[in-house]
Amino acid sequence: MVPTFLTLLRPCTAVAAVAVTGAVVATLVAAPASATTPGANGRIAYKQYLDADRTTGAIFTIRPDGTATRQVTRPTAGTVDDQPDWSPDGSLVAFRRCAPDTVCAIYTVHPDGSHLTRLSPPCAATGPDLETKCPDESEVAFMPDGRHVVYTRSTGLVREFPNGEGFIEHSDVVVRDLSGTHSRVILRSRPFAGDNNEMVVSPDGKQIAFRRENSPLTKPAGGIALFVMRSDGSHIRRITPWSLHAGDHPDWSPDGRWILFRSNEDGGFLDSQLYVVHPDGSGRRQVTHVSADTMLLSSSFSPEGTSVVYARSGVGGQPDIFTARLDGSHVRQVTSTSLWDSAPDWGPARS
Repeated sequence: MVPTFLTLLRPCTAVAAVAVTGAVVATLVAAPASATTPGANGRIAYKQYLDADRTTGAIFTIRPDGTATRQVTRPTAGTVDDQPDWSPDGSLVAFRRCAPDTVCAIYTVHPDGSHLTRLSPPCAATGPDLETKCPDESEVAFMPDGRHVVYTRSTGLVREFPNGEGFIEHSDVVVRDLSGTHSRVILRSRPFAGDNNEMVVSPDGKQIAFRRENSPLTKPAGGIALFVMRSDGSHIRRITPWSLHAGDHPDWSPDGRWILFRSNEDGGFLDSQLYVVHPDGSGRRQVTHVSADTMLLSSSFSPEGTSVVYARSGVGGQPDIFTARLDGSHVRQVTSTSLWDSAPDWGPARS
């Protein structure tokens, strides 16, 4: 009998490479706000592909009014820096870097581009089955104290299923400090059961929202939904119906009352809408009302909590960055390029 989703997920404390102490866990829970940090609206971080073939991507920031664009990272050709996440005080940006012939890794950088720091362990391995030799680490987000991050660590073999999809053996949710030396696995799935990724921490630090995609071994096969768990990996519950196919980097509102997400994530970027839902799964409502042929990508709350930033079809049909109010009104275009701008995260204003 194929086990159900909830039996496949379990908290995991014994498999950490280096366990953190209970005092550190308490700090993560009790610290000030994370997710989109409450405060005045600051700059928006986002990924821009630097070429039409989307082989190289860098992190940029821009003011919400569309001025003062700044390139933060300068990857080598063929490397993609993606999914930026602001630290609670706006002093750092975390992101993932994926380069050819190696695994993805997580980094931090100052908003001016200085002090680029790799948090993932170095990987010198080459050849097939890289994830059996080095962890693939991505989808990084800051914890509330600004001194730890949560991310997805993928390891093991990749199993190919008859439908053509491949799933990694282990998809762990891990917490690591900014030194990169102390980590703790808080959630692991059974082998090849599916992917746990795109985590974001609640403003009070007590809960983590994440996206779950089931493999054919887990019911419903191929299902995609948002889940919420406690920050220690316990009390997991699904908050969106499987029918919405919801995911794509959810974000908590600064007051902790709402989670923002995109629907129909497995259908590419078309026929999608942005929604908000309470952390207990109630009160779901639609934010955007774009046409089915409009590309719609991931999103983030503003620090003031009254607006959202997201990527959608813009110049030449390529995604640009837009902002709108929570009711979908007052849409404003922030970037206008012929390149692909996406993965926005709205940061706090810095004094």
